[in-house]
Amino acid sequence: MAKVTNGRVFRVENKSRKFGANSHYNFVFLEDSNGDNETPYMFTDSQIKRARSRAEKNTEDIMKKSAWADMLD
Repeated sequence: MAKVTNGRVFRVENKSRKFGANSHYNFVFLEDSNGDNETPYMFTDSQIKRARSRAEKNTEDIMKKSAWADMLD
């Protein structure tokens, strides 16, 4: 099993799948801008695609990573 870290998206199986539900979700832990309040989230593929599209259309709103943060990735 992969090591779960903040900002990494993992595909997880929907173990208690109901009729019509997705077979999997995209799981991620996110934290607030202070590095506090880690919270688990699950997104569908369409939600991920919609968020990516929004980022592509609004590039002026995207925050830049520092060179230091980039080196630590």
